[in-house]
Amino acid sequence: MVIVQHYPGTVNQYATAAAASLADVNLGIPDHCPYPQCQAPHSLIRWGSYQRGALLPDQVCLIRIQRLRCKVCGRTHSLLPDFLHPHRHYVTELLQSVVFLYLIKGLGLGRLLERLPRQGAAPTSVGGPARSTVCEWIRSFAYGAGELLLGRLLRHLLALDPGGRLPEAAPDHLKRIRGLGQRRRLQQGCHFWLLAEYLYALVKNRLPKLHFAAGQLLPFMLHWLQNQALPPRLFWSPTLPHTPTTPF
Repeated sequence: MVIVQHYPGTVNQYATAAAASLADVNLGIPDHCPYPQCQAPHSLIRWGSYQRGALLPDQVCLIRIQRLRCKVCGRTHSLLPDFLHPHRHYVTELLQSVVFLYLIKGLGLGRLLERLPRQGAAPTSVGGPARSTVCEWIRSFAYGAGELLLGRLLRHLLALDPGGRLPEAAPDHLKRIRGLGQRRRLQQGCHFWLLAEYLYALVKNRLPKLHFAAGQLLPFMLHWLQNQALPPRLFWSPTLPHTPTTPF
């Protein structure tokens, strides 16, 4: 399983620290096994590591990821810093920027792509994502957040703040979408975003020391998913066979 942990620094700061010693990265080892049928306390130990890429606009950054093993059930887990999405190569900051510009700011795809980084000249530069990649991110967020997770987030907020006035989505700019099904999902995805911001405000009010920067709403929601015992992913491609077909 993937365990998402908050990392307050940058990707390069993590890479530098992890190259010296993963123990010094200080992500924190959970106090119990996350596997639902185990949950054994104080059972996780370090169990090697693996390398994966974190794509930034100006470089390909290779970082070490800590593996953990439960001494009771024997399952292994990955300790993932929350600047990464478990199933995407680009950092969550860029994923968040794309979704925000399209769903909230109402930029069309052409204007959105103009805002994103372009292909760099350096050998290690990856530049911004391709047009097809951006379209896939938007579709997957609309399906994952709007179709699969919106109801779960609504129920959570109603239980957390029964008398609160939840934000209502009125994304008029999304009416330009021709397909009725895709338009509905995008409108629901926009609603999910507004509710996520509302959730952060509620949690911040109760936990004043909590701090996620402006570009870290998606990492915050990855933690929410993990706390809800849901897969820590907000982007579910509707075209893949393993993608759920019914809401959580």
